[in-house]
Amino acid sequence: MITDIAVERVCFRCPESHWQSEADYDVVLYVDAVGDTWEFFSLNGVPTPSPYDVDGAPFCPVCHRVVPGRPIARRFIPVPPGAEGRPRRRLRDSDEHHAARKDLPLLSGAPASEGAGSPGR
Repeated sequence: MITDIAVERVCFRCPESHWQSEADYDVVLYVDAVGDTWEFFSLNGVPTPSPYDVDGAPFCPVCHRVVPGRPIARRFIPVPPGAEGRPRRRLRDSDEHHAARKDLPLLSGAPASEGAGSPGR
């Protein structure tokens, strides 16, 4: 069961001050059938290891050190279906609804000021 959905802005800063970057990660927390809580990260719609661990952190392009991120901002997204008072709308034709949005451009995980670039290996 999904318990939390959020967008987290992550800052990557080389310890030698060679390089700095930010990216917005989608984060989903869920509890499995045995009660364990798991975190799932994605960047630009692609599943990725946690940016807070060395396995998911980018390398500094100057000194090539692994640069684990640190969270600097978070936007919580309510988990559906939510309380009765929350705005929602029933879809009559989900195929038509999905088709209308299918060809929209994807949002980048990089802050708008940086354009389409994002950290990665």
